[in-house]
Amino acid sequence: MSIFDIFKPKPKMLDKGNYVCPYCFESFDKYMFQCLNKRCNGKGERVFAASQGKQAECSECKAISYTKVCPNCHKHLPDSTLNGENCIISIVGSRASGKSHFVGVLIHEMIRRIAPEYNKGSFEGFDDSFLRYQKVFEDKIYSGYQLELSKTAMNNKDVSLPYIFNYKFRTRHNEIKCYTFVFFDTAGEDLHDLSNMSTVNKYIYKSSGIIFLLDPMSIPGVVDKLDKDWVSRASGGLQEHDGIADSIISNVSRLIRNAKGMKEEQKIDIPVAAVFSKYDAFEQLVPEDATVRRTSPHCKKGMFDDADRKAVDSEIASLLDSWGARSFTSQLENNYKTYSYFAVSALGLDNNPSSHRFDKPHPHRIEDPLLWLMKIGGKLE
Repeated sequence: MSIFDIFKPKPKMLDKGNYVCPYCFESFDKYMFQCLNKRCNGKGERVFAASQGKQAECSECKAISYTKVCPNCHKHLPDSTLNGENCIISIVGSRASGKSHFVGVLIHEMIRRIAPEYNKGSFEGFDDSFLRYQKVFEDKIYSGYQLELSKTAMNNKDVSLPYIFNYKFRTRHNEIKCYTFVFFDTAGEDLHDLSNMSTVNKYIYKSSGIIFLLDPMSIPGVVDKLDKDWVSRASGGLQEHDGIADSIISNVSRLIRNAKGMKEEQKIDIPVAAVFSKYDAFEQLVPEDATVRRTSPHCKKGMFDDADRKAVDSEIASLLDSWGARSFTSQLENNYKTYSYFAVSALGLDNNPSSHRFDKPHPHRIEDPLLWLMKIGGKLE
């Protein structure tokens, strides 16, 4: 069931292979064109098939259109989607795991720092994504205001719209590459009910990668070692209960298996970055010589440092084990072929919100999970 209106009846469309719409996540073999001529009888909303791949003539007003749209929801399609270069990133986690701050700061850093530094690339919003991103995330976060919790998508169509960005860069062979990245900030409530997930979060099982945010304040082995006032500030007064991460990853795994028709003993081939958010909240529990305490090396080197990734993965796995979180790690091991542990801070060290205000974000290792997913997905050299 799509959250968008379905176009009926469906006329004959152009056969161009197999695509996935980055808005409604319906699969289709043929895309359509849209006439944007306001003087057309279709009032700029007419969609139609064509015999040419790059442009089409509206049969009503004869205007030439270059605008390709999804046959299901009629949203504009990025060219890289039609080249098979979608990279759908699902960001999931519990209600208080810091997903919104993570998404808001990650996109800001991708635009301003990560893409230009890593390979002189650019991270460009598609359609109205950048303006929506600025209004919902950037204007608030970078003015020092804490974001509200994500709204459930069940009754909020605007929340269901993804943030779509084109990542362009020049390869070592002097070729321009362009990939379409699709980000979702999923409300924690939408991940607790499997029936809701099947309707609203269909993008999860069509993902190129999943970033699973873990709230350290939901693990008793962490909370018991920290000062109560510190825990209250770090959790924003919304501390989740023990086992919430286990429940969500179980639902996500079941959703993917059901959608793909997989048996329980089959491991899922979507890579998962298991990310400890709010690293600043538990840094005091991390050994002084740990790699995760250092700044991320990937942008400075202009290449993904997998030795650094492996060191952080080992350190976080060891900490989880010492904190008694084996139920979560076992689920990850038994359900996914490829996964790695990370730890990030979106707002930065010593920058916990106080009275819903904080300093300008100075994130710690926020690029690591996304760069890893890009690397193993063949999106980075």
